[in-house]
Amino acid sequence: MTSKQEKILQKLGLFSLSQAKRIGITQQELSRFVKDEKILRMERGIYLHPKAQSSREIDFKVACRKFGSKSAIGGLSALFYYNLTDQVLQQTWLIVPPERRGNSKRYRLIRTKTPLKYGIIDENDFRIVSIERAIIEGFKLASKIGERTMIKAVRIAIQQKLTTLNKIGKTAKELRLDSYLTKYFEAIIGAIE
Repeated sequence: MTSKQEKILQKLGLFSLSQAKRIGITQQELSRFVKDEKILRMERGIYLHPKAQSSREIDFKVACRKFGSKSAIGGLSALFYYNLTDQVLQQTWLIVPPERRGNSKRYRLIRTKTPLKYGIIDENDFRIVSIERAIIEGFKLASKIGERTMIKAVRIAIQQKLTTLNKIGKTAKELRLDSYLTKYFEAIIGAIE
């Protein structure tokens, strides 16, 4: 690998096989770089330069590359991203369309018919649900995440002025998930007073 190629890959950080080929690195060379630990293989067809700027979101970037543009970080991963939970993540949680499947234990797919155009934020190389959507869908997934975890998350978000009950309510109506908010309304009010 030439120094120019290495600088490009380091700048990219996370890159695909096709991006490596565009700068003149063959699949065989890339395999050799992985074997020699000059490049890290994150997933099939997704690689990382070891000297790239590290970030806590690297798993999110890999997940969104793997599952495509119609996916977004959600569930417990989104709550963790917004510092609304201190649970240690065992998997990266993603919201995906209902037809999307996956069999990797690294990912927890949340299949949803709720449109993926509302309450989604485009970050640097990954998509994530907004804090309001994370809270609402967290209540929808309360059996998997935990009611206490969700009530604590709402309390933290409102106390730290990351969002308001009005914003959460408006997002719930947009997503047509206001029934979940109504179900937990008394617990939410009790937690923030």
